[in-house]
Amino acid sequence: MNNDYLKLVRRLKLWVVLLSVLNITIVSTIGVNLYLSKKREALNEKSVKGTNNFFAQYLQLDSCQIALFDSVSANYSSSLKEVGLMLRSVKQRMNIPGIENDTVAMSKIYEDFISAQSLNRDLAIIFYNNVREICDSVQISKFDTLISKITVSQDYHKSKSQLK
Repeated sequence: MNNDYLKLVRRLKLWVVLLSVLNITIVSTIGVNLYLSKKREALNEKSVKGTNNFFAQYLQLDSCQIALFDSVSANYSSSLKEVGLMLRSVKQRMNIPGIENDTVAMSKIYEDFISAQSLNRDLAIIFYNNVREICDSVQISKFDTLISKITVSQDYHKSKSQLK
């Protein structure tokens, strides 16, 4: 019995050690994941602030204008979530097996995709108009120059269609 008792004590010690190691592993995993999630969150926030910093520096916005820009940017970001949901829905429906043979379903998917893209374009136009509204006359000139360099004008489309 004394020998059985010692075996039982050894087994219990082994279980205690194993459970301790498991506990330490779980706690450290949770700690690392919390650290990484906070780091990712900080990077995302830095990315958004990077956009804000670009406009603030390029347009030389004052603190009041920066606060207005942050509000406009936050509204734009929340509005874009709807576009993302619409595009995710389109993607999910495109992944249905055999959907490419269903012309009615493909037509509906195409319409939803075009609708999402149109909403995205409209939201971007509203965003840029809202940003332009917070600028003074000198900043408006700089802003218009920036936008004209990154967008294709309607005159370009008109001249392109006349060439055909």
